[in-house]
Amino acid sequence: MKVVFFTSDGFDENEVFRYMFAHVASSFDDVSIVAVRRPIGSWLERYRQKLRRIRRFGSGTGNTVELISSYPLQRLIIDRNERGAQEAIRALPRPPLKPEDAATMYVETVNGPDAVGALRKLQPDVIVQFAAGILQEQVFEVARLGTLNLHPGIAPLIKGRDPIYWALWKREPRWLGATVHLIDEGIDTGPVLAYAPVTARYPGERYPNLFARVYEHGVERLVEVLLRLERGEHWKVEHPEGERVYRSTISGWKLGVLELRGALSRRLYRRRAKHADKPAKG
Repeated sequence: MKVVFFTSDGFDENEVFRYMFAHVASSFDDVSIVAVRRPIGSWLERYRQKLRRIRRFGSGTGNTVELISSYPLQRLIIDRNERGAQEAIRALPRPPLKPEDAATMYVETVNGPDAVGALRKLQPDVIVQFAAGILQEQVFEVARLGTLNLHPGIAPLIKGRDPIYWALWKREPRWLGATVHLIDEGIDTGPVLAYAPVTARYPGERYPNLFARVYEHGVERLVEVLLRLERGEHWKVEHPEGERVYRSTISGWKLGVLELRGALSRRLYRRRAKHADKPAKG
């Protein structure tokens, strides 16, 4: 079966992509990569682009103000957690296969004629989308069997950005995990082919640990889905019951509260565990 990853430049430095690629490439002989080149701008232009995305995806004026006012704190916490998450993924065992930049086809747009042409040229049975952007129909319908996405949350209960952070913020354990689904016109709304729920191991477990387990189990489900598609199986998984929400980027203020809440939860957990280990008197 022909599998094509559709991603963006810098993929070879992303530990999640490297981990995912290694497992998929070890199960299938024909795996290719198409990557979108992102324009390189100044830090000021990147900041302006970030603000435009916040205004576009923020849910209301109040939320937009909250996001903009807390942007420096948000970047501080997210960048630190991202470094920890990358290290946690790097520590996971995997097959000794790495993506090769020299063998990658590069395009300049996500949904333009060059992207469509490159993907059609490869004649994929399945496309796996990884951080390429929001795909339109002319792209996600190129693959014979469909285009897959690995969403780091339990969709459609939690859709959109930062699902792990939102699960922690809302104290909603049912949102923690990964979803392998087909891509359609919506955002995280396509037919679900597999779930990989994850449970926190202790109160206040740190984000990087949860992130690594979400992708560890999610990639395992992704490979299983690809193998079933190769065998010609047709199926979909029923959605879990519960309220369905969409969330955009979480603010720095909420992340700061999460940091404090997590530290307190870990401290109380350690204190209780210490007292539980003490021998009873008398």
